[in-house]
Amino acid sequence: MSNELNDEMNLSCRQARKRFALLHVNANLTHATELEAIKTHLQTCSRCALEYRLFALQRATLDAAASPEPVTPDEQFFRSLRARIARGPALSPSRHAEESWTAALLLTARQLVPAMAVLILLIIGATLLWNQPLSDTSQAAVRPRERVVFSDIYDYPAPTRDDVLETLVAAEEK
Repeated sequence: MSNELNDEMNLSCRQARKRFALLHVNANLTHATELEAIKTHLQTCSRCALEYRLFALQRATLDAAASPEPVTPDEQFFRSLRARIARGPALSPSRHAEESWTAALLLTARQLVPAMAVLILLIIGATLLWNQPLSDTSQAAVRPRERVVFSDIYDYPAPTRDDVLETLVAAEEK
């Protein structure tokens, strides 16, 4: 029995967050140990305490929105609202200047990095194409068609007079 109480008293953050709603409803005496465990956890864990405050604020806002009677602010609310509007933004000028400078730098970087990457790829591609040697087929296409000779196509030397005579004699013998 004492182990069960110790286990209930040592809640993990996840278990405590699941039980936040128990603190807001009219808890029975059956949940007394559980409520104590949640309160103990909230006192020791600052993150869960902050999350519980946000949960409580959300709950209060929803309860106020669901109430049947209209919620009207008092005169003090309107005075403080007018004073805040008259004061303007709460940021100091130096911090505002730093934020705008960093935002501008980030925006510029987001736009320039892709453009610079494309430019570098174009430069590399042009360099590779520029440094390639010309192939033989591109040289043949440049020459005028009248000057193409039989020997240029097959890379044989041009026939001499003796080659022609030997071919004629061989043809007559057959």
